[in-house]
Amino acid sequence: MKQRLIEVAAAALLLGAMPCAQAVPTITLSVDGGSALVCADGTGCDQSSAAGVVSVNSMLGDFLVNITTGLSKPFLTGGNPLMDLNTVNVQVFGGAHTLQIGFSDTDFDLYGGRLVMASGGTLSGGDGASVEHSAYYDAGNGLFGLGTLMGEAGYGPGAFSGTVDGGWSPSSPYSVTEILTLKTAGGLTVFSGDFEVKVPEPATLALVGFALFAFGAVRLRRRQRV
Repeated sequence: MKQRLIEVAAAALLLGAMPCAQAVPTITLSVDGGSALVCADGTGCDQSSAAGVVSVNSMLGDFLVNITTGLSKPFLTGGNPLMDLNTVNVQVFGGAHTLQIGFSDTDFDLYGGRLVMASGGTLSGGDGASVEHSAYYDAGNGLFGLGTLMGEAGYGPGAFSGTVDGGWSPSSPYSVTEILTLKTAGGLTVFSGDFEVKVPEPATLALVGFALFAFGAVRLRRRQRV
């Protein structure tokens, strides 16, 4: 999976879709490891005119519906969420397939926070259908950089939701990459999901820590009185 995303990023750089010196939010979609559709913010394939919003609407093989939107800075501010990937994908006929969606951006500068992955959605399809969400941050600040795995979560058919702690954010500019892998069992498959990477503000974490400390102190006093 890592090698595939490296190849996608390298191909996009050669095509000029994402200038290396000024990388912008970029979405990639590929089916069964084939040639990827690469769409960067503000390019011809982007259905949104808003800065920091990349929206793709395209058929890919047996996936007749692929409406995928990535949100990043400057559209999103404050880090909660830092990035958001929303997608609706429908396979109407055909055999088993794997659809991989990548979303990446660089130059994040929110430090001292705890990275969190959050996901939710619904998947309907035959036995064997599944979806996996993973996220990486890269201290090298490279687009689609896979330096450090924050976490991953997998789900089967039905409604799903979950969060994963991704550790502390880096102390210097970094990139973030989300990877979504949808596997179908063939036939009609309908998937809709929203996937976020968050960095709660350090001040919020400090307040939570203070509250826990105060709660512990009160309980200790009560025990001493008894």
